[in-house]
Amino acid sequence: MKYLFSGLLMMVLVLVPGVMHAAGEATFGFDESAYTASRGELFDVVVTVDPHGEYLDTIRAVVFFDPDIVQAQSVRLVGSFDRSAPGNYRDNKSGTVSWGAFTLDTPISSQESVIAITFLAIDSGNGSISFSSESRAISGGDERIKLSALSEVSITVEKTVEVDSRVATLIAESASHPNESAWYASRDVDVSWVSVGGESAVLVYFYGFDQDPQGSATTIVEQDATSLSLSAENDGVYYLHLKGLQEDGQETEQVNLSIRMDTQNPNPIALTAQETKLLEGESAWFTFATTDETSGIAEYQIAINESAFQTQSSPLEMEDLPPGTYFFRVSALDRAGNTTYGSTSVRVYPEGTILDRPEGHETNSEIASIIAKTRESAQNLENNFREGGLVIPIVLGVFLIFAILFLVQSRRKKITR
Repeated sequence: MKYLFSGLLMMVLVLVPGVMHAAGEATFGFDESAYTASRGELFDVVVTVDPHGEYLDTIRAVVFFDPDIVQAQSVRLVGSFDRSAPGNYRDNKSGTVSWGAFTLDTPISSQESVIAITFLAIDSGNGSISFSSESRAISGGDERIKLSALSEVSITVEKTVEVDSRVATLIAESASHPNESAWYASRDVDVSWVSVGGESAVLVYFYGFDQDPQGSATTIVEQDATSLSLSAENDGVYYLHLKGLQEDGQETEQVNLSIRMDTQNPNPIALTAQETKLLEGESAWFTFATTDETSGIAEYQIAINESAFQTQSSPLEMEDLPPGTYFFRVSALDRAGNTTYGSTSVRVYPEGTILDRPEGHETNSEIASIIAKTRESAQNLENNFREGGLVIPIVLGVFLIFAILFLVQSRRKKITR
């Protein structure tokens, strides 16, 4: 059991920014030396990692950008680091994307792309996109990043060309995926559109359907059709590109509609009961965690025996259990509603029953130890951000997932049996 908790603590240390210190040659970079976009345009910024002789199994890229001119719309994994880490977030108020990933396969030893951030250009101006010193590149639990080599690139957002009143405007929507910011558990997409204005009728429409926010509309839509039914090959963020050609020869502005789909269940849940045999009056502690590479974990729900599922976070303490056997079930829901289940059981014996336990055994000693270490790590993290003058609303999902919320003892949770 102690090896499990030690492993979870190590995951916190290597995946949460600000806990470890740099000592290696690995570097982060961008796929372009500068980026240019027009106001209202979507574009990708791809983060690359170059191990420079290191063998990397875990990374976290913390990227700063100017939120007054661009906004982060989505983030996706694009390379061999194929597992999303806990605690990933994008914050368009502070201008921060913090995205971690790892691989369970062979460590990465050559340069490759790791994540793609899709930005929306919201206002004209000049700015930059850079890496924070809180970025991490890990090899077997050891930090291998070279902080002095972190790069920065420029971003220029140009003013939008004024709309020509002689050209029609296309308005597209999806009945199957109506909210561009929401995730859906279906790859079957229904879209429709209307043409508004213009001095000449639209003669023919063109479309494209891919995962490139800057893709082109090149496929002809059947004559007179103003709707399409499409199917995506993979999960992720797709874009419908649509434009029209008028009878007078002028082209409409291309419309790019984003569609998010995730049809896969989250990864198997790592569910642990600290003790499977308890005495009446002792607390039962449970920890549970998993990841989801596409839309991310939205919440955990738990049920005991025949009770209804209730939203909870890990670690979970159950108190005052009378003697009996308890079947504990946990479900992990991603943002598209896909669900993975896990289960375990514990037996509570009457007070005074002699159980086979090691000498000096305490039922909550390991949990308490992990909580104490997490408090220290969290305090260090908070101090690091304060010293740097940063005010970043951190999503502490990693603490929730890996059973070590440093405030857990002040929030003792109970569940209706």
